[in-house]
Amino acid sequence: MDAEDQALVQAFKRGEESAFAALVIKYREQVYRIARRMLHGHEDAFDVAQEVFIRVHRALPRFAGRSALRTWLYRITVNLSLDYASRGSRAVLSGLEDLEWTPAANDDPVETAERNELARTVKTTIDALPPRQRAMVVLRVYQDLPYAEIARIMGCAEGTVKATMFAAFGKLRKALAPVMETR
Repeated sequence: MDAEDQALVQAFKRGEESAFAALVIKYREQVYRIARRMLHGHEDAFDVAQEVFIRVHRALPRFAGRSALRTWLYRITVNLSLDYASRGSRAVLSGLEDLEWTPAANDDPVETAERNELARTVKTTIDALPPRQRAMVVLRVYQDLPYAEIARIMGCAEGTVKATMFAAFGKLRKALAPVMETR
């Protein structure tokens, strides 16, 4: 655990609520982004992020520091997002609208349409992945986490993460092949 996180956890355990507020400020954007990438809309992601910090607040006094605080937070976020999605909430991992290309005034309309088609294909393919596979893709691609940390977050072996990512990227390559052939 990094020194700043360790100091904040210890301060919170001593009863300093401001330390928890500092942790929320430090990690709220990352927690929200993970939930947003895994869930349909802003409201769903916001609900999950709030629940993450409620649970962290309750559990932080018992946090032993066997993993990095960030890893623990991300694991809670992924698990709550998967739970939220499995309860029949709206579509999962639809937070990829930002892939849509917004053309500049001098952009070629054909090129813009091709980019948007590619973005839609990527989004659709990721949406079709099983939930745990989607979670790993989000953590690797959008959070840029190393395989070892994803393994700790997901509670599995690093080899499992690598195999899962290989399979996910294989599906993505297969889905993108027809789009890439037309280019």
